[in-house]
Amino acid sequence: MRFFRYNLCCLICFSLLFSSCAYFTKEPGRPPKVGTVLIADGYRKLYVHNFQNDSYGAAVHTTLTQLVKSEIDRRGRFIHTRDKSLSSFRLYGSVVHYQKVGNIVDAFGQHMSSEISIVVKLEIQESVSGDKITLERDEILARAYYSDQLGNRESEEQAQSRMLQNLAYRISEESENAWYYYVKEKHYKNVKLEKK
Repeated sequence: MRFFRYNLCCLICFSLLFSSCAYFTKEPGRPPKVGTVLIADGYRKLYVHNFQNDSYGAAVHTTLTQLVKSEIDRRGRFIHTRDKSLSSFRLYGSVVHYQKVGNIVDAFGQHMSSEISIVVKLEIQESVSGDKITLERDEILARAYYSDQLGNRESEEQAQSRMLQNLAYRISEESENAWYYYVKEKHYKNVKLEKK
């Protein structure tokens, strides 16, 4: 009973201490700045279209769409909107390639390990002008190796999930970088940067 009261007191103290802390009240991630000027929320609104699937990978596009949306929300640089008409920018994606290949075989010709790969084509447009933002690369390749017999065993579905999570992270990061430099050049080009 004494141990329970001690833990309860500690919990109450920590919750009071952190309730006023900015950690709990800030938006996820820091709002991006150009110099010392915050980028206006109007330029941060992004609508993510459902990814298309032009490959043989069943349902990978729907899973990837959800993962990209979740990653964008988690990172907090964009303000993800579900209303297309409110967005300043729109992200389009298409799975153009999905392949599974065996890469290690046993003495009887049975696959002991496999590789899956996916290629996604991306495009970001400004909603009003229709301008396309120049991405570092408009196609992103991701791979995953797995085996249900060797090492850390996993199924194709588990390896696919791991690969798509990594791909969602890369899509979000590259989209944010391209968007940031586009907004900086087009809308904030007269902002003076502080010398470090």
